[in-house]
Amino acid sequence: MNKILIEAKNKNTPEYRFLKAILAKFFPTCETNFIFMDGVGNLFSEPIRIQMLQAGVAGEPVLVLVDADTVDKGNGYKKRKTEIENGMSKSGVQFPYFIYPDNGGDGDVETLMLAAARYDKHKIFFDCFNDYERCVSASYQVPNLKGKLHTYITAQKLSSRQRQKIGSGDWLFEEEDYWDLNVKDLEPLIQFFSDNLK
Repeated sequence: MNKILIEAKNKNTPEYRFLKAILAKFFPTCETNFIFMDGVGNLFSEPIRIQMLQAGVAGEPVLVLVDADTVDKGNGYKKRKTEIENGMSKSGVQFPYFIYPDNGGDGDVETLMLAAARYDKHKIFFDCFNDYERCVSASYQVPNLKGKLHTYITAQKLSSRQRQKIGSGDWLFEEEDYWDLNVKDLEPLIQFFSDNLK
């Protein structure tokens, strides 16, 4: 059983649902169990460290996925990578890790979600939303990327069943009318899984 540690608090989050959709599409036979860290700051906490050590004893691969965030937020890829490497040295645990969005640049999991959004099918939404952002940004706070993506999926003409799923963090990532999981931007993450999942 592959253990995958993510920053999310629980299963009712877009990050979890996004990864589940990717795994179902590209690695349908891999067994995975997600461990929810409730923030990257808990990566080397004692409860998480114990779970990683127990997985190691059981011969279960442990993979860690975290956001790089950005330098203007006080983080960024280089800082996050240094924190992880230092944390592994101090805690005595080792694991392969992937830093969103591409294991080399600044951003977060929402950066990948935005790349997977179907611009080709929903150009009107993105054109109008970009106009809205430009129009209000001088006087108002514009939604963050997660807010933009939530607006994108909730703006779709959905069935009541689909809308219920959105309320539980499921943004319908498996539905090709809204998301393209074959985009080039997802290749580094898919390659990471290919290299490390057992």
